[in-house]
Amino acid sequence: MSDLLIGGGLRAREHHRIEDDARAEGPLHGVTLPNGVEMQVVTVGLELTRKLLADRRLSKDSDALQREIKRQLAERGSAQTELAGLFGPSMLNSDDPKHARLRALAVKAFNGHAVQRLAPRIEEITADLIGGLPEGQEVDLVKALAVPMPLHVIGEVLGVPEDDRDRLRTLIEAMMSMEPEVSQPASGALGGYFHTLLTGDVLDKDSLFGALTAGGADRLTHDELIAMAFLLVVAGHETTAGLIANVVHDALDNGLWEQVAADPGLVPLLVEETLRHNPPVRHATHRVTTEPVEIDGAEVPANTLLLINLGSAGRCPRAHGDAARYRIDRSATGHAAFGHGPHFCLGAALARLETETVLRRLTARFPRAVRVGDEQPAVTHNDIMASLRALPVVLRR
Repeated sequence: MSDLLIGGGLRAREHHRIEDDARAEGPLHGVTLPNGVEMQVVTVGLELTRKLLADRRLSKDSDALQREIKRQLAERGSAQTELAGLFGPSMLNSDDPKHARLRALAVKAFNGHAVQRLAPRIEEITADLIGGLPEGQEVDLVKALAVPMPLHVIGEVLGVPEDDRDRLRTLIEAMMSMEPEVSQPASGALGGYFHTLLTGDVLDKDSLFGALTAGGADRLTHDELIAMAFLLVVAGHETTAGLIANVVHDALDNGLWEQVAADPGLVPLLVEETLRHNPPVRHATHRVTTEPVEIDGAEVPANTLLLINLGSAGRCPRAHGDAARYRIDRSATGHAAFGHGPHFCLGAALARLETETVLRRLTARFPRAVRVGDEQPAVTHNDIMASLRALPVVLRR
């Protein structure tokens, strides 16, 4: 069962049972990635999950992570010598004080005031995409809405030219593959694209990328700039696309579509319950122990690579009554879907706004909708995400 925690040909929500059974069995589960790298998946309750996400002994440092991964690859005689761009020295893969310095450079673009200023443009982009959806015909909402909407938003925030965004999506999808022969060339191509964009003369100076390249006293190094680009583009649309698809799927499968269409005030409740029950980010990104650590009675040696499971934490019965059920009438919907502690997701407010806007506008325009097919949609798993490959539906007014 352990390797199913990071992959497998699963369908929507099948990973819930696997993760929840793992949590009931114990806190640690050894897994091996396709490239041979061994890690431990942590499945514990919500309270301990939050503590671990904020524990400084579980390092996010890029050098420490790469050192342990490359050590294991060398031991296995692997031909893989480079790691995906997401392992670069961004704020995601750094500890304080470096993390605080890098985060401070991006935080103004994602704080509450900045997100609210984006709201009218988010409404426009969403309205345009929904306006192009057919009525009474099968349409894949992942391809037609969940993916392009946040890609256009983050593209405008960062300064990615519109003509480049489809190519970026193709490269990111390949880079997120579990197969090194697929992910490595895509990562290299994406790094090359960012180098050209960030060192060229077509960059919008009013965008976040424009501000980051302008620098100043805290000017980024070239490696930091490229790593920041990887993080902001991937995290800025991949995770939100997964959340939008999961929320729409949950509304349909739980018989809530018409109820939400009649009462748009329910939209934020549905989004929060999906974040608790069915988050698109399956595991918090990689950590490595800097010293021996005890996790719920289990000893973890130093230099152990960890993935902390987020979904099973939100579905922990110690945190919520009737935790395995999807319910939007909960008085509290505590979860760790956006992480916790210093690495709490910078784009949480933006992701919520985008997802709420999509669901509100989609149910208003099409107050009736059905999912196509008897089987649950297939899920594309890697060691971090659990995203729907497609979501075929028929929309009706």
